Amino acid sequence: MRYGPKMLPPPPGTFASEKDLSSFVLSKMDQWFHVEEQVSGQYWTGERTRIDAVLKPRDPEPWLDPDPAFGVEFKHLFPNSSVSDRYGWVDQAVSYTHCNWEGYGRLAIFLCPSPLSQLLARADSIESARQRRISPDLLDQEKDRVRQYGRSFDKEYSDAYVERTALEAHRRRIGEMTYEEFVARADGYANAEERQREHDLRVADELTHLLGQLNVGELMPHEGTGWMLTRSGERLWSERHGVTGRRCSLLPRIGSQRRPKSR
Repeated sequence: MRYGPKMLPPPPGTFASEKDLSSFVLSKMDQWFHVEEQVSGQYWTGERTRIDAVLKPRDPEPWLDPDPAFGVEFKHLFPNSSVSDRYGWVDQAVSYTHCNWEGYGRLAIFLCPSPLSQLLARADSIESARQRRISPDLLDQEKDRVRQYGRSFDKEYSDAYVERTALEAHRRRIGEMTYEEFVARADGYANAEERQREHDLRVADELTHLLGQLNVGELMPHEGTGWMLTRSGERLWSERHGVTGRRCSLLPRIGSQRRPKSR
């Protein structure tokens, strides 16, 4: 299973703040889109809100919509960002698709970076993560853990006891990995890494389609194609290829239908 071209999320620490992230991305997108930042809008309840940016193609001709535009919302995610943090942001984006934005009306919303980028990055790093579980460094960490455990009870374990206890824990990890390999092969996978990677990619594929059904897409750089607008895993526009071959609509769905008007 493939989740389209590989995403290239910025390495942790690349941007010091959400403002730095948005400034960098919007300066890139300014080549192809008119950018209006901090656009005000209103929920159907009457509450006021604001979105980070609204983008309009500089060349609207290839698009199906008569006046194409879309909203972009940024989030400065950290490697240890919780599931609640990431999907609270998604919830915010979904609510934005029901707003009326001044000068634009309702808009589809694109998130940057993708809320799935961490899941996809994990899929690409599973093998190295499994190898770290049996690394010599982890054995040393286990020895330190055993010593600290004893000291918490005012006991100073001998080096021989520490070595033996840490080695037993290390062997258990190796045994667990061996069992994981056996089960993965019994399920038809080449190894446990392949099984976990396929699982993560399948989850990402399901989630990206769900987001698309909720009128939320992703704005991310991808390997070989540069910056891309995707929704439900489908490319709408890319830096290298422009608008996808068939004329695309950016308008949000109403029910199961979009509401494009041919020009």
